[in-house]
This record gives sequence, C-alpha cells and structure tokens, in this order.
Amino acid sequence: MESGEFKLKFNLTTKLYAQKKVLNKCVFCKKYKASKQGKRNNRIRFKCLNCGLWFVKGDKNSNQAEISLKQILLDHLDGVSFRNLVSRHGSNKNKLCEITNNQISKFKDNFEITKQFLKQLKYTGNLVVDGKCIPVKETIKSIGHVTGKIPRSSKRRRIKKAMVVIWGADYSTHDMPHYEFGESENGFVFDNYFRKLKSINYPLKSLTADDRREIVLAAERHYPDCVVQLCARHYITKVSRTLTISNIKIKINAKQNQIDELFVDDNSAYIPTTRFYSIKRAVKLSNEIAEMEFKYELLIDFQNIVDSIIFAGDYRTARIRIASLEKYFWPKRFAMREYFPKEHIRIVKKLFSDFKDHKEYLLNYLKYPRLNIPRTTNLIEGYNSQLELRLASIKGFETFKTARNYINVWIIKRRFSKFSDCKNHFKKLNGKTPLECAGADISNIRDWIKWCQNGESKSPPSKE
Repeated sequence: MESGEFKLKFNLTTKLYAQKKVLNKCVFCKKYKASKQGKRNNRIRFKCLNCGLWFVKGDKNSNQAEISLKQILLDHLDGVSFRNLVSRHGSNKNKLCEITNNQISKFKDNFEITKQFLKQLKYTGNLVVDGKCIPVKETIKSIGHVTGKIPRSSKRRRIKKAMVVIWGADYSTHDMPHYEFGESENGFVFDNYFRKLKSINYPLKSLTADDRREIVLAAERHYPDCVVQLCARHYITKVSRTLTISNIKIKINAKQNQIDELFVDDNSAYIPTTRFYSIKRAVKLSNEIAEMEFKYELLIDFQNIVDSIIFAGDYRTARIRIASLEKYFWPKRFAMREYFPKEHIRIVKKLFSDFKDHKEYLLNYLKYPRLNIPRTTNLIEGYNSQLELRLASIKGFETFKTARNYINVWIIKRRFSKFSDCKNHFKKLNGKTPLECAGADISNIRDWIKWCQNGESKSPPSKE
C-alpha cells in the first residue's frame, strides 16, 4: 500500500509539474491554465483556458495585464456595454462582470478623497443638490422561491425598488464633495448628507434644490443661516403641468406663425387687398387665436404673471409684480368667477396659495445678488443626464452594494476628469478638473488615482 501511495503521489506531482511546464500562470485568475497562442512584435500572446482572457508577456510591455484591467474598468465607466466589452477584451460576460466589480470595490470612498484635500479646497458655498434614482434588482417573493427582475424603464418612473443617490455640486467649481445613498429621498438621508458636510466645515451659504420640504428642513437644521433657493425651472414646470395649457400655447404660436407667413415679407405691415385668400385666411386664424385666448384667459394670464415674477430683472420689480398679483389680478378675477369655468378657478386658487407659500424661496437669488445664488439646478441635472447615459447600457444593478461602488467610482472619475464643454461664464473651467477648480493640487494625478485604490497605495502621495 505504501508503494502504491508513493506511485500515486509521484504521478500526481509529475502531472502537475508537466502541466506547469506546458501551461502558464494566468495574470487574471492566477491559475496555470494559460497556453501560448503565438508571437507578435516580439511579444508572446497567451489565452487562459479558465477565464478566457488574453494577455501579452514580453520585455516591451511587461505591465500589459495591468493596462488591460484598467482599460476594462474605464470602458465600463464610459458606458460601453458588456456585449461590446466581450468583443474588445475577450472572455464572457460573467467574467467581465466579476473583474469590473472586483476593481470597483477596491476604490476608496469619495468622502475620504475630499478629506485628504480639505486644507486646499476653497469652495464658494453655493451648493446645488438633487437626487437621482438608480435602478436596482427588485426582490419578488413568490411561492417557494425568490426571483428577481431588473427594471428596464429609461425614465425610472415604474421602479418599485431602487436606490437614490443624493449628491450636490459646488456651483463655482462644479466639484462634488460628497454624496449619500438611501432607498428614497427622505429626511434621514438628507440629514446624513448635510451632517457629513458640516463635519468637514463646508461653507454652505446658499442651497438650490427642488421644492422638497425634507431637504430644506435638513439643511436649516445643520446650517441655520444658509439661504434656500427653490429651482425656478422646476417650479415653472410644476405650474405649467398643473395648468395643462402647454399644448394651447403651442397651438396659438403655430397659428401666429401661419399668419406671419401670409405677409409679403417681414417688413410689411399689412396684406395687399389683391390677395383675397390671404386676408380671408388671416381673419380665420385670428378668430381661432382669439377664441382660444378667451377660453383659457385666466390660466394663460396667471402663468404669464408668475413667469414675469420669477424671472424678473431685480428684486424690487418682482415685489411690485407680486403686489399686483395679490391686490389686483386675483381679487378682480375671483370677483368675476361666474365668467370663468369652475375648474379653472379651482386650479388657479390652488396654485395662488402655493405660490404665496414659496415666493420668498423663489426670489432669494434676486434678494441676495451679492451671493451669486444659482436660480436653477441645471448644474446637477447635467450630472444626472451624464449618469443616465452611463446607466443606459447597464440597465440596472444586482445589489445595492454593487450600485454604490459603481456610483462612487464614477464620481471619483468625474472629479479627476478635465472639463471641455463649459460655456458662458464657466469657460474658464475648461482644461481643469473639478478638484483643480476647487484649489486642489493634483499635479501628480497618477499617484492620486493609485491612492484611490485601497490595494495599490495605503498612504496618500506627497505634496512635493
């Protein structure tokens, strides 16, 4: 028996040794399953029989495996679908998912990066905050087992279970110092967000957000002196959606354009009497416009005056228009309520009451011009759109942890990427990263990116 065991061990050892002589160690899965697949440019090409990935070994490019891993991660963050990743880098979808998830999980938290640059960062304190819905696999319990379904809606409106990322960008620098995750946009998540900002002494002077009461209460709890500005675009959209006259305005403008086309040229003030058809057509269109304006007079006038107040040139003009709305427009229209549809009176009354509650928050950007408060959340909405494009090829995440790791790395990548398409008074930011715009020194950017990965560098790079 002893000699038989010795022979068995000898044969296994010989086989393993022979296998290592024929097969090579894969740089990805670390198993001796890679076989030579020829030579190109004095570099030997290998393919792993276990994971299916290709790699190259040679003196000219000894770090090819590291470059491949980084390229897979960058392509994944840039929105390349896993189907295209398979065609670019080989292997199968499951293995690529495992590689990207493994690489993403190594990165440090975005808040830790902010704390490392804390002494250099010079924020203006004008923060633009919003939430973004991240689709996560739904857990559906059925009889005897649990199945899952990833939501496919591009608008993310029919998701029963999802993760919400709360993030904000400094208006002048476009940098994102912190983000917070939660299952919904509730007061607890907003409180955690502003509490962490307070812990790093972020100089919050103004907050621009939508009309969620939770975010206002959380901000005022930690920053009692901050000025809250509601997004003017969101409020105008809400008013327009409630009045439901957008299609009426489109029809009126279309008919007005048809009338303009009936004139000889742009300088003509009248239609020649010889063009009988044009005169008849213009009269008909004018009557149709007058009929629609008369039917929806109350709704159209109310929306026009609200628009003129929110987008007034200065605070004094806005206050005068508010006084006109409260003292003249609404009392007189309400006194003539028998001439208007009851439904229109009800809608305008509801919106008038809502406007009185929010008018101060809507006009703070005019009241405090020295603070340079943004009146809309377009900045963070732009980041939302960019993230939505990245998620288009992913569709959804399997777990909350995977979603959090992906968003964390995407934000880090965005903070280290240079701006190229900033316009108007933000043109000065082009060619700089958000961290550089905030005052951070990232001249040794390669070392900082390596430090962001826990496994590559434990201590931050030196400032020399």
